[in-house]
This record gives sequence, C-alpha cells and structure tokens, in this order.
Amino acid sequence: MGEAIKKVVILGGGSAGWMAASYLSKAFGSQINITLIEADTIPKIGVGEATIPNLQKVFFDFLGLPEEEWMRECNASFKAGIKFVNWRRSPEEDKSDYFYHLFGQVQNCDNIPLTHYWLHRRYKENNMEPMEYACYHQAPLLDEKLSPRMMDGTQVMSYAWHFDAHLVVKYLRKLAIGWGVNHVIDELVHVELTDDGSIAALNTRKGDRYEADLFVDCSGFRGLLINQALGEPFINMSNQLFCDSAVAASVPYDDERYGVEPYTSAIAMKNGWTWKIPMLGRFGSGYVYSSKFTSQEDATEEFIKLWNLDPNKVQLNQIRFRTGRNRRAWVKNCVSIGLSSCFLEPLESTGLYFIYAAIYQLVKHFPDKDFDQTLIDRFNGEIEGMFDDCRDFIQTHYFTTTRNDTEFWRANKHDLQLSDSLKHKLETYKAGLIVCPPLTTNESSYYSSFEIEFRNFWTNSNYYCMFAGMDWLPDKSLPKLIYRPDALNKSKEIFAALKNRTTELKSKLPSTYEYLSMLHGTSHKKEEPATH
Repeated sequence: MGEAIKKVVILGGGSAGWMAASYLSKAFGSQINITLIEADTIPKIGVGEATIPNLQKVFFDFLGLPEEEWMRECNASFKAGIKFVNWRRSPEEDKSDYFYHLFGQVQNCDNIPLTHYWLHRRYKENNMEPMEYACYHQAPLLDEKLSPRMMDGTQVMSYAWHFDAHLVVKYLRKLAIGWGVNHVIDELVHVELTDDGSIAALNTRKGDRYEADLFVDCSGFRGLLINQALGEPFINMSNQLFCDSAVAASVPYDDERYGVEPYTSAIAMKNGWTWKIPMLGRFGSGYVYSSKFTSQEDATEEFIKLWNLDPNKVQLNQIRFRTGRNRRAWVKNCVSIGLSSCFLEPLESTGLYFIYAAIYQLVKHFPDKDFDQTLIDRFNGEIEGMFDDCRDFIQTHYFTTTRNDTEFWRANKHDLQLSDSLKHKLETYKAGLIVCPPLTTNESSYYSSFEIEFRNFWTNSNYYCMFAGMDWLPDKSLPKLIYRPDALNKSKEIFAALKNRTTELKSKLPSTYEYLSMLHGTSHKKEEPATH
C-alpha cells in the first residue's frame, strides 16, 4: 500500500479553485492539508452564471448545502431551459423566431420516447405543433414566466439555476476556509520541477515556497502549471467551433415591471450569439462571437444596440478564449480543472459542469504518492469523453441552422469539422432511430448514479430539442411505430395528459418573480406585461 497524500496545493481561485477546495475539503477532511493560492490582481471571468440540473445533487448535496440556503447567498434564480431566439431566421426575417431546449427526459410510451410519436404525428397527420409544446408540459409555463416551484416549494418541472458567479465564489471561499483550507493571496513566479518532471513546489512573489504532493491547476486560460510548467499541449478546436471572443456586461432590470424569466436566452446575432441570464434586479449578458468574422468594435456596437446600453454607464468586459481541451487533463502530480483544462463556449452552460464533473472524477480516482498511471489514465479518459460529447452537442446548434444572412452562419452550416461520433449520431437520427439512449444502473457497475446523470444529460431528449427546434428532422419516423397501433393510441392519451397538466399548473403556479421575492425576502408587486 502506498503512502497517503498529505498536502494539496490549488493554484487559482475563482469558481474552479473554490469549488475544488470546498469539495476536496469535504471529501477528505483533516486527512489532507489544502492550500489555495490566488492573486488578487487577476480578474475573474463571469457575468452571471448558468448551470445544468445535476449541480445540486452532485455538488451542493455532497457539501451538505440545501438549495434554498445557497440560492439566498448567491442571488440565484431558476433556469428551466434555454430559449433559442433567431437561430433559424434573422430578426429581419422573423422577430418571433424561437424554440426551447427544455430539461428533463421526455416520457416513454411502450419503451419509446414520446418524441418519436410526435414525429409520427407530424408526418402522418400533418400535426405541426412544436416538439417542446407537444412532448413537455413546461413550454407554455415558461412563456408566462411562471416558477418551476409552487410557493410551498413543491417542484413541478426540472430546472437548473442562474446565479451571481462572484457571490458563489465568495460563499464557497468562506465555507472552505471555515473547513480548514489555507487561503494565500500571492502570485506565482516560478515552478520547481523534480528530476522526473513532476512539480516539486511553487514559488511566489512574496518569497514563499509551497510544496505539495498533488497540485491542482485552476489558473484559468493561462494554464500556468499544466501547460506552461509541464508543457502539456492544448488541442485547439477552433475549426470545430468558430467563436473565440465575447463582450459581456451586467444589465439593470425592472423585475416588478417585466418579471423574471425562468430560463436562459441564447439570442443569435450576426456573428455569434448573446446570452441573457436573469436574476433579481439585473441580468448578466454577453455576446459570444468569432473574431474571424467580425471585429471587437463591431461586436461591441452590436451588443450595445441589442440592449440599448450607454457605453459610458455600463462596464463592458472584453474576453478572449480558447476552444478545446488539454491532450491530458492530469499529468504526473498535476490535475487541471476548469479553464486550464478545457473550454467550450457557454451555449449549454458547460463551464461549471466541467468543473464539478472533474472534481468528482478526481475524488473517485484519488491517488496515493505512487500516482498509479491506471488511475490517471482512467481520469483522463473520463474528461476527454465528457468534453468531446459536449462539443458534439454544441456543434448541433450550428450546422443545423437555416440562417445564411452572414458569412459566419454560412460557414457554420458548411465548414465545421464534425467528429466521427457525431456523424454516427446524425446517421442514426436521420434514420428515425433513437440517437443515444440513456445509461441505466445495470449497464455498468463501474458508473455511479452521479456519473449516469452526467452522461444522461446529453441524451435523446436533448438532441431532439435542438434538432426539432431547428426544423432539422429525420427523413422518416421510427419504422416500428406502424406496427404498434395500441402504442400510438396510448401516446395520444399522454399528449392530452400533458396539456391538462399545463392547464392545471397555469392556475396554481406563482410567477418566478413572486417566488424569488419570497425566497430572497424582497417585496414585490403584481407584474405588468413585458415590453423590454
């Protein structure tokens, strides 16, 4: 049996650093001494943050933090899906063009997802109801900005969260320090390596030296340890996703007048898209664009015009990013987490997901001082698979578009390099088959229930939301449905039940603004129709 790891040093604060510090502290307690070093001069990226639904179960539940508690601390709101605006047609062509990517798996009927019955109705009965309105009960509720929870807290739809990223960092920092994490404000100036190329110690500007058995690189896009000190190559994927820049801002908002939307908006622009992340009192927003097709000045002007902002009164955050991942996320005694490991544009809110999924895998594969290569290889395989699966899904948002009004959209339709795995999914989908059925616990004893949730997020329902939303449909419906008349009749009952559920909830649910006002202890008045 090898000798246990006693010291861990985390380089970098921000979401990645403090999520890693708090999670590792909870996982190992006093058995491991954890030190986090962050420079107070390094700006943190993040103007509002959006997540995916398993954040509570995988991260906050592990820390023992109830949802309502951390939501109050972080000005959190609900995200029951993503509203894609003008991804099919430019606003000059159609100002009402939108569709939803909703969370949660669609129901099965006779062990077949309801989406396939929806497609059968479309082709056989010419029923043109949008998929998310037929196969889910949520979409009409989101249209009216209703809360995914009753006033008594009863949950009625699957959701994730919006929150202030800086408040999350502040909250986790306080908790982690209280649990024994050593917090050092200093700046890295030199990395000492051992003869075998592992990291021996970090030297800082204040003249201190920090030794550790394991180093966690949360230094952001610079990759100070994994890329710069250890020389691990970063696999650039700019030929697979063109966006590489963003301009972001926090925008004040009159909630009492317009209400709070319980979803993220992804608004297609001339050379990219803009996120809108609503929270009480404001929303975070940023225009993600490709510098290959537009300049920073033109993108900023387009962003300002979208929200009618005064550039002299709002703080604009200009961001450049790299799309791709390290060849290996873990090298010798250094593990990269967050932006130092991998990055995809936040079109499906993968930023925090990549962080806590990696932390979870690190704890699962946590080594002793021997650093068994099998553990390292297993970890790297999980991170590689996670990233590549998400990259494939993000690509589906682009090459399926029917927009051709700018060079950017034409290039996305014709010039993206697609992976073999995605090509296989597309062939399966076009044949009317199930794209990627969810894993079950019985399929592999190696995967925990958490990992099955990780993997199942990008399954058939998610692909169908995007493909159907883009009007990118299979050539035919699932062939075996024609042999199941009883199942077809049963599916009609399910479609009707979903409509009834929507009608019932409309009469019972509070607005998202009313629920959040109660949760956060703020006053509220009756909402007026939105005009913003």
